Amino acid sequence: MKHIFWYLIYLIWGGMVVILFTGVLDTRKSELVTPEELLTEVSLEAESSWMGIYVQGSRIGYVHSELKPRPGDGYEIREFSHISGAMMGARQVMRISMDVIADSALALVEFDGKVDAAPYSTSFHGRVENKVLSVEVSTSDRATERYFPAPEPIYLSQVIKPMLQSGKLNEGDSLKLAGFDPVSMKMQDLIVIGGGSETRMFKGKEINVRRLTTRMAGFESTVYVDKDGNSLEEVGPMGIVMRRETMEQALDIESGDGGVDFLAIYSVKPEGVIAAPRRARRVRFRISEFDAANLGDVSDRQRVIDAGSGEIEVTDKPEPGTLSRLEAEEYTSDAPLIESRDPRIRKAAALAMSGGTSRIDSLERLSQWVFKAVKKRPSAGLPSALAVLETRQGDCNEHSMLFTALARSAGIPARLELGLVYQAGRLYYHAWPAAWVRDRWIEFEPTFGLKRADAARIALAAGNLGDSIELAGAIGRIKVEILEAQ
Repeated sequence: MKHIFWYLIYLIWGGMVVILFTGVLDTRKSELVTPEELLTEVSLEAESSWMGIYVQGSRIGYVHSELKPRPGDGYEIREFSHISGAMMGARQVMRISMDVIADSALALVEFDGKVDAAPYSTSFHGRVENKVLSVEVSTSDRATERYFPAPEPIYLSQVIKPMLQSGKLNEGDSLKLAGFDPVSMKMQDLIVIGGGSETRMFKGKEINVRRLTTRMAGFESTVYVDKDGNSLEEVGPMGIVMRRETMEQALDIESGDGGVDFLAIYSVKPEGVIAAPRRARRVRFRISEFDAANLGDVSDRQRVIDAGSGEIEVTDKPEPGTLSRLEAEEYTSDAPLIESRDPRIRKAAALAMSGGTSRIDSLERLSQWVFKAVKKRPSAGLPSALAVLETRQGDCNEHSMLFTALARSAGIPARLELGLVYQAGRLYYHAWPAAWVRDRWIEFEPTFGLKRADAARIALAAGNLGDSIELAGAIGRIKVEILEAQ
């Protein structure tokens, strides 16, 4: 029912196995030069590495990476991962692959990627040509293409290894990477900070390692590398750890039960209870390990009472808000995985909102239509609205993406609300849609079949699916106290 963390695992995985592209170098106290001056040409031999993926000590999959020199010039870099777990008792498997072509200086030429998780499959293709990066995202039978300026060469983050080997990334030095996420179609800056040497136990042996710290979109990871620049262990957000292993060890996924229930391990056990959450009209929460100062801007139903203590109030009725012209354009437009301009989406929207006597009445009809049309089934994929319309199955992401696309196709600004919802004594990560009506964001709940969202929830981020990356730093850390519920 709620699988926003699968998307976050995908984003964090992308950062940890560094499928990102470097932009410029940023210096603190060193004399680092720009990548084009440093990396006129790189000489690397073919190599292959395997890493096991663990969450809170339990094995959930593996990553296999290969680098091969190309005949004549450049390199091919391939990365494949297999991640498995459970959700509401149903086993979920996600397979992610990326194939990258780079020139002799590791500058990006072309990439192809794919995310497979039944019943959804999403593919990506990107190419740099004439100082422009074009990226195509394909899902179902439809492709979305975007273009990004690339005035300078875009370097792969694999430059970190030769930099370490050449002694160019010393303790305290920092490298700024312009990371690109093809799902959100956004650049995400990744900062790599060189750390000192230390002795660390690895597979029962003491090994001298270098420590690197990476920071991206509000979350931090630690990478331990050996004297040759090989990653031995990477410790990331949400309790995700990757460890270097042999091929046999990595492929022995049966040694993990495959049944790590992400709903359970990433849910929040609050202090206090809400007796009837779906009828909650006003709830006061206290949040810790998360900056609550801006939560009033995330949802028109939320009010920050005391940012210092993390106290907020959530009601079931939104207050008047604001919508700028740029926001109105953004939230009525196509977005990655939200194909609001597709004729099939427009046709379905007209059917779903048929007979509506006002905008709010039409949206309530739409929410009920999505609730009835989409079969409730856990899914670990990256859903697109069009694919959901065709398969008619999924959980909160699928319901919310479809509602959002249908509303936008009718010219109504709509977005996703991403956060926590209270159910059966715990707070679970969840997504639900909101639409602009007159002077405020009205939040709906098509997953539960409710006309409107109740107050037994906390919106932590809002926008398109890519904005959920803001939650990554909070998952596994955030604490909540329920102070009062009506």
